[in-house]
Amino acid sequence: MDSSRKPERINPRRHANILSQILFVWAMPLLFKGAKNGLNTDDLTKCMPKDSSEDLGDRLEEKWYAEVERARRKGRKPLLRNAILRTFWVSAVVDGIISLIYMVIKSLIPAVLAQLLMQFQKQVSLSSNRSANTTTTATDIVNATSRAIRSIDAAAKNMSLLSADVGNAGGASSNILDVAGKSATDKFLFADNTTEQAEFSDIEDPLWFVFNDIYCLGTILVISTLLGCFLIHHVDLRQRLLGARMRIACCSLIYRKTLRLSMRSAGQTPAGYLINLLSNDVNRLDYGFIYMHWIWIMPLNAMLICYLIWLRIGWAAVVGVVGLLLKTIPVQTGLSKLASKLRMKIAERTDARVGIMNELVQGIQVIKMYAWEKPFQAVVGEARRREIKQIRYASYLRGFYLSTMVFTERSTLYITIAAAVLMGNQISADIVFSAASYYNILQLVAAIWYPLAVSFGAEALVSLNRVETFLQQEGHDEKAHGLTHKKESKRSESSAANAIVLKQVNANWDLTKPQHTLQDINLEIKRGQLCAVIGPVGAGKSSLLQLLLAELPITDGEVVIQGELSYAAQEPWLFTGTVRNNILFGEPYDRKRYNEVTKCCALSTDFQQLSNGDKTIVGERGASLSGGQRARISLARAVYKPASIYLLDDPLSAVDAHVGRHLFDEVLGPRGR
Repeated sequence: MDSSRKPERINPRRHANILSQILFVWAMPLLFKGAKNGLNTDDLTKCMPKDSSEDLGDRLEEKWYAEVERARRKGRKPLLRNAILRTFWVSAVVDGIISLIYMVIKSLIPAVLAQLLMQFQKQVSLSSNRSANTTTTATDIVNATSRAIRSIDAAAKNMSLLSADVGNAGGASSNILDVAGKSATDKFLFADNTTEQAEFSDIEDPLWFVFNDIYCLGTILVISTLLGCFLIHHVDLRQRLLGARMRIACCSLIYRKTLRLSMRSAGQTPAGYLINLLSNDVNRLDYGFIYMHWIWIMPLNAMLICYLIWLRIGWAAVVGVVGLLLKTIPVQTGLSKLASKLRMKIAERTDARVGIMNELVQGIQVIKMYAWEKPFQAVVGEARRREIKQIRYASYLRGFYLSTMVFTERSTLYITIAAAVLMGNQISADIVFSAASYYNILQLVAAIWYPLAVSFGAEALVSLNRVETFLQQEGHDEKAHGLTHKKESKRSESSAANAIVLKQVNANWDLTKPQHTLQDINLEIKRGQLCAVIGPVGAGKSSLLQLLLAELPITDGEVVIQGELSYAAQEPWLFTGTVRNNILFGEPYDRKRYNEVTKCCALSTDFQQLSNGDKTIVGERGASLSGGQRARISLARAVYKPASIYLLDDPLSAVDAHVGRHLFDEVLGPRGR
């Protein structure tokens, strides 16, 4: 039915290698072309197979029905969020692991920076110590030289006194000198050996070497920063894709439920409500779960950062971390609950406004004819004013919690440093710098991502509750009570003489009311027989057809239908597209059959009058066609479908007398199809 042109180009990401996936090289040609010449619809590519609406809708529909059955057994209300989690839990777990790895890497980067600053400080202190040691050594040499000169003079004066005992005293003194020299030398060598062994043992310990080498620390810093950059971009892309898949799956589920709604539910569902579901509510899923992982990562991140700061300044770290969490979590949790209530009120106001606009557009001809523009403008303006009022409140609330992100980190850093000073800790540049980096990371999680996760998550849950309410509405039961629909086959075609049999049938639109819509209906229609049901307005003619279509609930009796059904409603329905697509309605195009049907339905002359023949685009609800043309296209659609039973609800009401005679002779009568 959809005749729009579909993308034919293969998605470049589908066959991209690992390196191209990591560096996003597969997107470069499209970005270059867009920057140079701009993009148009011809540049669109096919979606990935795992992103197709049909597959995602099938998966979510299966989990939703399983959730409905599970809730029925346990006696509780089915939850759409459980079905979504069971559908996409694998991707969610992978994204959570990547987010946790990213946060651990980002939390360890300030530790590497602090260690690098300490190494630079050690280099400066070492160079100053070496210069001081050099000055001290020169002074010691001068002093030792002067002392040696004075000792030589004293020895010369006492030379005569020592000449008698030179042999014994000399041997003894030489022995003493040797012993003393050897001991001093041995002590010096032992100290040198100890120092060399310590240095060798330090070099042999790779962890000590890495954390005390400037080049290794710089390499670790660059690699960890680059790895964190890759991780955060990929996890952000994956989570946005996950949100888009949730939205697409929910849209597919809503569409399928719309096709299966019962007549009563369809009549009770406003068009504005359905439009708002597909346009606004499901869009909340795009952002609702992007930051959801940071809710459970935040406690782990807070404990890790508190421990890393505690290693440097002690219990003052606990004061800062707890203070930051107290300033963010309770406030943001309360604001998110208020935001969810405002979101529900905004959705209700939007439903009302869209419903009014839908009715206004449908009746615009009557409004123009009676010049009712001003009154209806006032009605729409009042509905819009009430909606804007709630949106303004939500915007004020959003602005307040976004403004709290500015001063959280600075105030927490001030409290931590003040507590550390009061506890007697010495504050240095590496401590302050690393603490500022740690609180920046914690603020990113606790004051930015956590509020966004809670706010967007609350709005997404409100939207899911609205979608969930729609999905629980009464649907068209394929196996209706009391109705037996047998498919046509060669064996049944020869054996069954009756196409439709009704036995003591009672039916009612509202099962709570005692009065029946149809009561004690008995009817047999043979194969190939033309049966016309006549009666005044409200007699139940259309209700009888709805009974055969399993739309009208059966309370008593039995209905047996043998064969395929084709139905043409009393009010013609057309969708935006070509006339041919409205007639085919998904059936394969058979030129001979198509020409025969259009000729019998008196459409050949209309095709000649239309600008593009049967390829003319009809407007919204067939606005560019006359009432008779819409009725004949709707009849042609029902006739073109291969079936053995045709249900036509007042097909001649909107056509002229001579056209009605033609339709009866060629379609409905004995010579008809």
